[in-house]
Amino acid sequence: MRRFATPWLLLIALFLGSGCAATIPPATIDATTLAMQASSAQAQSPPLPQPALENQTFVTVDGIPRYKIGPGDVLEVLLTKGLTQEKHTVVVKQNGLVNVAFFTAQVGGLTAEQAADKIHEIMSPFYKQLSVEVLVTEYHSKQVSVFGAVRGKPGTYPLKGRTTLLDLLAEVGGPTATASLDDVRLIRPGGLSYAVNLHVLLADGTTPVRDVEIVLDANDMVYVPSTEDKKVFVLGEAKNPGAYPMVANMRLSQVLAYAGGAKDTAVLESARVIRGNFHDPQIIAVDFQRLIEQGDLSQDLRIEVNDVVFLPRSAIGDWNAFMEKLKPTLYNLNLLMQPAINAAIFRDLVRNP
Repeated sequence: MRRFATPWLLLIALFLGSGCAATIPPATIDATTLAMQASSAQAQSPPLPQPALENQTFVTVDGIPRYKIGPGDVLEVLLTKGLTQEKHTVVVKQNGLVNVAFFTAQVGGLTAEQAADKIHEIMSPFYKQLSVEVLVTEYHSKQVSVFGAVRGKPGTYPLKGRTTLLDLLAEVGGPTATASLDDVRLIRPGGLSYAVNLHVLLADGTTPVRDVEIVLDANDMVYVPSTEDKKVFVLGEAKNPGAYPMVANMRLSQVLAYAGGAKDTAVLESARVIRGNFHDPQIIAVDFQRLIEQGDLSQDLRIEVNDVVFLPRSAIGDWNAFMEKLKPTLYNLNLLMQPAINAAIFRDLVRNP
């Protein structure tokens, strides 16, 4: 079969030089499959939650968010009895109770001001002149976790009141230079996962800030992926097979251009993209010969994270049988590129709690 060297040079110049990959229309290899994938992605990432005026962590009183006291929080209670003052440091019990000067009050779920009123209500029958002030000095009852590409230490942080996603990222020093801000994940208790594109969120100049803020709550998890975690793999008859960084709007031709193009021994019309779960992969047939020789952009598949592009040496009749032979290679590849699949594993765990 005749092979052409010049089209590969043109492709490399096209994608590495002019940056036109993002303008290529969507692939139309298998409209049904692509529609199903789009539907599945939409189902896995529901619309972003609306900003809350109240949740487990805070309540809005007269337009001001107030922290809700919970078990483990440490309170400073200042009692003024006439001309004398007493300061008590108390820890909220698991049942929401606190003991103050031999009195017991239920403060779980209350704001500091409401807790002061409750303590005053219980103690006032025994004192003619009494005022009570409550201050939360340590926050332990509600926490949020952050992982991934952040400058500070990933881990668990206390919620001290109304806290947005941007507030949390600021607290941990912000994202790293390699953070992928177009796919930040917010995972709620129970496994519900939201995909947050911070570029879009920050670029929205027409909507009031509080209307687009994402308010966190107790036991939320935030995962900031890294561009270093996003890889695509090229196997088979490529000049430079291996792992390559994933970029936005990446196409099959761009991946192969990065890999130096195909060898003369590659059967381009039998190229395959292997996608999805390692144990039950999806195989997408691509005739790349039509793209480089006929300019058929319908064959220029949009690439997804962790896709494996395979260029065979010869036409393969039974791909199911061939995949059984290829699985050990894919497995070893995943082990070698373990950092590249951490994000995918994390998402799988979130989607299948």
